[in-house]
Amino acid sequence: MTVNGRLEAQFSCPVVIPGSGQECNVPSEQRLPCGPGSVSHPQCLSMGCCFGNHPPACYYPMDECTIDRHFVFSVPASLTEPPLSPGLLVVASNSTCKSQRVTSDYALFKIPMDGCGTRRVTVGNAVIYMVEVINMVQTLSLNYGTITRDSSVRLLVECRFLPGTALSVSYLVKTPTLGPEVPAQGVFGVQLRIAKDAQYSSYYPQNHPPLQMLLGKPLYLEVRLLNAPDPSLVLLVHFCVAYPLSGKAVWLLLYNGCPNPYDPTLQQSLVSDPQPPTPQAQTRRFTISTFQFLPDGEFRDPNEENNFMCSTEICSPHDGPCVEGCFGQ
Repeated sequence: MTVNGRLEAQFSCPVVIPGSGQECNVPSEQRLPCGPGSVSHPQCLSMGCCFGNHPPACYYPMDECTIDRHFVFSVPASLTEPPLSPGLLVVASNSTCKSQRVTSDYALFKIPMDGCGTRRVTVGNAVIYMVEVINMVQTLSLNYGTITRDSSVRLLVECRFLPGTALSVSYLVKTPTLGPEVPAQGVFGVQLRIAKDAQYSSYYPQNHPPLQMLLGKPLYLEVRLLNAPDPSLVLLVHFCVAYPLSGKAVWLLLYNGCPNPYDPTLQQSLVSDPQPPTPQAQTRRFTISTFQFLPDGEFRDPNEENNFMCSTEICSPHDGPCVEGCFGQ
């Protein structure tokens, strides 16, 4: 403890973790070196990395949160249709943070959890790190206009630290380009939108300018499945957050489908019975009271735009119970 408050320090010790599982089945051309070139087999495993017979002998597991606090993951070009250009992928809040290795088929990323605009959310004992990856859209400007043939791609990568459990990393499309006006067969997505009233009778369009709201006023948010091929699918909401455009702060709205228990106002309300024709299990609605981020440290602009983002999961009852927090009560 210090006079000005809490002082945090990080400590670590070697932990031998077997590195021969499925996460180590990485093609040789996609292996990112871990540690110095002369690291021994036990030293390599103590760093949570994989050891092989071909260079690099010690390499990172893929799609993992590493012991040395990095996101290590791959993004294939086939993630979108038509295929994306891996060389155009960068970290959203810091375009200087690019992939470690890139080909026409994939991009390999190694991003520090404490850099490149990574956001951190703490809920009780759970700690979640998030970083967003986007593609730089290429444009062609001529005398009579500017065009592009690149679709906007946004990926969210998460590292979740939970007491007593293994670390995991996943990446997903944050804002799918698939919309309700685009016909699709066998392809579905998740959409987050803002309603104009408490009855959710109409919504602001996706290209609407940033909303200006008075502090403390209700804001009606909805997360829903689009073009679900199976009416029995259930949409689970793991968490929703708000953050300013700079990414210097973050505020938790929902966690495990419930309002943030550490919000002293507890004004968020959940609506779990939307009217037909939208299936109840495929639409989640909640209300929050508007707020603003106050300047703190590097974050100095109190008038910055706020963004909303939700982490969701599509669950099939055929594979097991689809249970979530307060939405299911």
